[in-house]
Amino acid sequence: MSRTRARWFIAAVLSFALAFIVVLADDFNDPRLAPSLRMLLNAAAAQDSQPRAVIPAWDAMRDSSPLSSEAGDIDGLRVLVKLASPYSGRRFNGLPITASTGTILGLNATTDGIADLLANEAVVYIEPAHQARPTLDRSVPVVRADVVHGGATPIRGEGVIIGAVDTGIDYTHLDFRFDSDGDGFEESSRILAILDQTDGFFGVEYTRQDIETDLANGHGPNQGIVRQEDTDGHGTHVMAIAAGDGSSSSAGFVGVAPEAWIVMVKTSFFTSDILSGVDFIFDLAEDLGLPAIVNLSLGGHEGPHDGTSLFENGIDELVHGEGRVVVVSAGNEGDLPIHASGTLLGNSSSFGIAPDGWDAELSLWYPGSAQFMVTISPPSGPAIIAPWGTDTGVEQTAFGIVRIDNASLGTDPRNGDHEVFIRLSGLSGTEQWTVTVTDTGGNGGRYDAWLVGGVAQIINGDSSSTIDEPGNAKNVITVGSFNSKAEWPSLSGDQNYLSEYPLGVLSSFSSQGPTRDGRTKPDLCAPGAWIGAALSNDALWQGYLVHPDGVHTMELGTSMAAPHVAGAAALLLSVNPGLTSVDVRSLLTTAALRDGFTGSVPNNRWGWGKLDVVAAIAGVDIPDPPPVDPPTTPSEKPQIVLEENPVDALARFSLSLPDGATTATVRIYSANGALVYEAPLNTSSDRLDWPLITNRGSTVASGLYLYVLITDRGTSDVGKLVIAR
Repeated sequence: MSRTRARWFIAAVLSFALAFIVVLADDFNDPRLAPSLRMLLNAAAAQDSQPRAVIPAWDAMRDSSPLSSEAGDIDGLRVLVKLASPYSGRRFNGLPITASTGTILGLNATTDGIADLLANEAVVYIEPAHQARPTLDRSVPVVRADVVHGGATPIRGEGVIIGAVDTGIDYTHLDFRFDSDGDGFEESSRILAILDQTDGFFGVEYTRQDIETDLANGHGPNQGIVRQEDTDGHGTHVMAIAAGDGSSSSAGFVGVAPEAWIVMVKTSFFTSDILSGVDFIFDLAEDLGLPAIVNLSLGGHEGPHDGTSLFENGIDELVHGEGRVVVVSAGNEGDLPIHASGTLLGNSSSFGIAPDGWDAELSLWYPGSAQFMVTISPPSGPAIIAPWGTDTGVEQTAFGIVRIDNASLGTDPRNGDHEVFIRLSGLSGTEQWTVTVTDTGGNGGRYDAWLVGGVAQIINGDSSSTIDEPGNAKNVITVGSFNSKAEWPSLSGDQNYLSEYPLGVLSSFSSQGPTRDGRTKPDLCAPGAWIGAALSNDALWQGYLVHPDGVHTMELGTSMAAPHVAGAAALLLSVNPGLTSVDVRSLLTTAALRDGFTGSVPNNRWGWGKLDVVAAIAGVDIPDPPPVDPPTTPSEKPQIVLEENPVDALARFSLSLPDGATTATVRIYSANGALVYEAPLNTSSDRLDWPLITNRGSTVASGLYLYVLITDRGTSDVGKLVIAR
């Protein structure tokens, strides 16, 4: 909202509040109170000095918090309390904790409770839990995910795993937890597993049971079982965009698939570990009979940018079959001159390199049928020349060391092309070097060069073909960014970046295609600037980015756009778990929004357009139930009835077999048709209790399952079972 509207809103709230609030005649002029809260309490005290509770003025404006004329019925004012050090527990100062990130607590407090908080030296600051407009509530409606969340049949990602290979996750954050027993405390976790690849040679795996044990004991990453923490905050933020449920505050930061299961791999960012992490997520999903999406908000420019690097090959090999999808951020080099290219036929082409550090590395590719000579000219002095098929070795110049390997070992076996690797080191000064590429073989062709290391820029370079690897892989969904938000409240005051990030426009940083082999990338774009999502309690963030609730923060980048699409893929797979990665990409691109900003699509800035979840869902074919045997259809069908649905610990079935049946079996399938459990029955049985385990003894995850009773006299109708823990 505008600042004028904000001032009007505060004045209206105060006027409204004074008509209903009755408080003690205490002096609340304490610097540890937020000015708006201090103003509200003192104004209310001037109206009435009777010792009655504070009605939550902001909540009084919401249908969910009706006014009460009885003081005893009033819960108090919702506030956020900053503590001097992290705190674990269910109550603080005698007040129940409604949200906790460590040093930030959410409480409901009467005036007496606030006065008691101010008497506690551990309290650093208290502010009202503002009903501000949250930034995910901006990006989620932009892609219309909120429409499918609240439809006649809500679609929220249930029964699907969203995994990420990233910096880790704050597993204590309430946006990844839920209240399974209805006691008002979110003791259960939607995180099925964490693999910390940075701990030990093979990494350390933590299970959901490990996580929930630590939560029950009030432990964080520095104590208890789970010793993984997200000190960067990137992974926590990314996962909350895809699958956060917003329960940590009243601000409403709800992600795209808020009921999906979560798996996090904290990675070293070596490509081998990334591949291992993707494999870990898919293996776990397969064990549980659930579809999975892996979000990779990461990348680099080392490689041929054509999908043939081993990294991208490995990703493509992992994305096979039904229920496996990988979503990749396009990269943030859309406004950086890190690329140069030219098409030669018996001629030459040059570009400059302006170093800004000790070294610079370039990777240059050209067709295997061509023979190009590469020449490096320092700011002054003789040039270093590398004909096709040679390695210059180390060459010393007055401005630094040069080495050029021009396909000295022939064509690259991955793609049959030639690679030139150029390394400049020991550089002094920032004067321009010149790279000249000459067609000496006569066959001609196009070359593409990228800065892949060091600090430098290409003079007269461009930002085309800057999709990060593994975004050039053939079977992934690559996501660019557009602007959906540029104003937000923060701990440092209201922020406004509309001039730099006009709404609806492609983000200036969003990397663009095509791939080097000519494919259109990205596939589509999603909101990436600016996005508010969960703040890791282990990370440090600047105040102008942190939301006033203290548990969410702002970020921008294609790293933030990708999890919007990962969440959308989870919604699609929750409708039809049998979709392949190609199916999901086709649904998303076909349904993508075209508007005046995207222009004619597909193109190499927008791909096929902007993410539109409603249109994509509308294109999904709902799968038929899994086939069952035998196919006979007698006049009297077997009957199987679920006595309670949904279930959380035990599924009880009532059975009725046709006369003359001599064999009977109950089969239970995951939603994507995988057999989870099979139980032969005595034909005299009239019931079956299933303890929600697989035939291998593993506990099944929450989600949708199908059940059927099969006899030699016919087969029952297929029923649906929902497990909701």
